Amino acid sequence: MTTASWLTLAVAALACHEWLVTIPGSSRSRKFHMTLRYLLLLVALAGSAKAGPAILARLDGLVPTGGSPVSPFVAQGDTSFTEALSRQRPEWPFPSGQSSGAVEMWRGQVIQALRDQTGLVADVQAPAPVKILRSEMVGDVRRSLVTFTSWDGTAIPAYVHEPTGGVSPRAAVLVLAGHGGGIAATAGLVEDYQHGAALSLARRGYLTLAPELRGFGLLGAQGMANHRVVSAAALEAGTSYKAVVLRDLVGALTVLAQWPGVDPQRLAVAGTSLGGELAVLLGALDERVRVVLSSSYGGTIGPVTLDEDLADDAGQSPHGCHTIPGANRILHQEDWARLVAPRALLVARGDKNTPRDANLFDTAVREAYSAHAVADRFLLTIEPGAHEFYLEPSVRFLDRWL
Repeated sequence: MTTASWLTLAVAALACHEWLVTIPGSSRSRKFHMTLRYLLLLVALAGSAKAGPAILARLDGLVPTGGSPVSPFVAQGDTSFTEALSRQRPEWPFPSGQSSGAVEMWRGQVIQALRDQTGLVADVQAPAPVKILRSEMVGDVRRSLVTFTSWDGTAIPAYVHEPTGGVSPRAAVLVLAGHGGGIAATAGLVEDYQHGAALSLARRGYLTLAPELRGFGLLGAQGMANHRVVSAAALEAGTSYKAVVLRDLVGALTVLAQWPGVDPQRLAVAGTSLGGELAVLLGALDERVRVVLSSSYGGTIGPVTLDEDLADDAGQSPHGCHTIPGANRILHQEDWARLVAPRALLVARGDKNTPRDANLFDTAVREAYSAHAVADRFLLTIEPGAHEFYLEPSVRFLDRWL
């Protein structure tokens, strides 16, 4: 039978079934009617099964996915440029198997290239005056909302958490927020995957300062995150989100180093997700940082790559906050962590959020620490959990190295 015949049979059987439904029957004929209706339904289903695939195939030929007209064009080549991106190799490859002197020479070359080619500058400037806007007690921790003026005149708000009592001067941690509620989340005012990291560390004896990132929280547009706008504006201006924010963070670290009761020789930086990424960036480029704590960032190797299947119209296109123009020509993802050596670095991941090449990342980064004969200062730990801040391994690491 042809497709048309099967389709006609299916429609006729369904029509007969519907007609029988409308006919009232006696108790004796009801069983017969029900049996006949079931048979007609089976015939309709069989006809649909036979005709359906052919009809759908014809429809697919007329209207392809996306609703656009049929085109004889067949895409060829690297249309999204992602293949070219994945093939990039650093102009200054890591000196694998060489001495600590060679590693330090590589580090100097990479940092100079980052400064010259990407605008990543970590110059320490004179501290700006700090204004305390309000203070309150949260248990035995004093939480203060402060503001300082950054390199371009922008007022940067921050929360300072000071443990009361105990030793002085004490170690201090700059806590960087990830995507989300900004410093309200790191201060524990909003609960999210960061678990109030700044307040939590202060409760464990560390003075913390958490600066707002541009485009988030108090620096968002009318309280809403607009960091993609900030990222796009930075790229249009010939720089990048990371280059702009790095200079804010250098200023924040200066404020922290000069805060009353802080030991400027015992400074750490911590963050989760984007905050963990920025923590590694700041730790790599600002040698005042003695310990870096990165939760839910790190663990992949090779050049930065993008998923070419991401749909722009679905709002899933990459965040510009991660983009540093030309960085793939200078270093790969594991090299950011290598730049921190020989200072202490913790990378904490959840067992539900660990990259496939985490073991290769561990080996690659550990090589830089081994060259300095301080392999124990680097730790990649996989904890029970997902994409979040890991307090206990962070505190243990700080207690040992800060």
